[in-house]
Amino acid sequence: MSARKTHRKTRTGCRTCKQRKIKCDEQRPSCNNCIKHSVQCDFLASQAFGGGIGLPLVTPSSHASPHGGSASNFVVPSPNSGPASGLNLLDLELLHNYVTSTAFTIHTDPAMKIAWRVNVPQVGFSYDFVMRGILALSALHMAHYKPAKREHYISQAMLQHQTGLRDATEVMTSVTKENCTGVYAFSALTIFFTLASPRKPGDLLLVGENGIADWLFLVKGTSFIFNNYEEFLREGLLEPMFTSGSRQSALRTQYLSEKSPQDDPLIGLSGLIAQNSTDEANKHVYLAAIETLRKSYAFYNRPGPPGYETGDVFIWIFEVTEEFLQLLRLHTQESLTIFSYFCVVLKRLDSHWWMQGWSTHLISKIWNLLDEEHRLWIRWPLEEIGWLPMQ
Repeated sequence: MSARKTHRKTRTGCRTCKQRKIKCDEQRPSCNNCIKHSVQCDFLASQAFGGGIGLPLVTPSSHASPHGGSASNFVVPSPNSGPASGLNLLDLELLHNYVTSTAFTIHTDPAMKIAWRVNVPQVGFSYDFVMRGILALSALHMAHYKPAKREHYISQAMLQHQTGLRDATEVMTSVTKENCTGVYAFSALTIFFTLASPRKPGDLLLVGENGIADWLFLVKGTSFIFNNYEEFLREGLLEPMFTSGSRQSALRTQYLSEKSPQDDPLIGLSGLIAQNSTDEANKHVYLAAIETLRKSYAFYNRPGPPGYETGDVFIWIFEVTEEFLQLLRLHTQESLTIFSYFCVVLKRLDSHWWMQGWSTHLISKIWNLLDEEHRLWIRWPLEEIGWLPMQ
């Protein structure tokens, strides 16, 4: 009978092998047993934190900076400072998709594309709720172009946004010059998240059965933030957004001043409300809403660049009064008619994945809520949108 093969006994094997009562080959940076069984070897940790035969710790005196002077101190974390599970690959997938794809779909202005791709994620590194807003929007984008995994990405989007919204709401109770950039960025992301989210059959976007849509309170709050913290916002990471927005606003003002009455599709609507509305108590609210809507029509029928941008359309949402929104929630015939004219400018953004189908969805809901008389009032919006009611 052959002699039993002997091996050198060691007391310096890795802790994982000792616990499993198997021989450790003591290979570095990870023993072969741990590699074979796909478990973390504590040799890795000991080297990462300065033990064993790892690289020497860098100190201010041990290396010079390539630009002259001493190098910065490296803070060496403790072994328990990070999660053992490693990277969250789904979050990384969503962030990669955002910076390589989603960010380019939000705006057509080159400067704004850079701001959404570079500056907004930089804000997200300072505010978790902004990063969650980024990941949520990216997840909806992936659900749009990866239909086979649509439900998976939608569930991730809802989870990310709900968590971010909870955290952002806490910050919004005390907006300061230090956090106003984060709050503004999350509110802007919320606009696109809401538009890109799956629609409910009776969704009127701005209002629901229980009142004004929750997201709208958040979005309208951006006007308050900008009006009170404009100086700090323009000095922060989102400065390119506001510079581009100022250029577009100046063009909008110029185009409005150049418009003739013959080019204003809202003149006929104002006349209908002023002469035929029986809701005398709220007539001034309706006419004010139409006047505000004119800003969204500044680029209408105007060829060439810069064309419609998100801000040109949604300026009406930012500025329309709460009184009008309450009337829209009550489905008054006049408010629904005015809203149908807003759907016309929404149609101009239909090429964006996050806006697709909204104009026809809303105009069909409006049609069903109007009586026979007021359906005649929206003939022009129906023609512009290209929607025909079911016979």
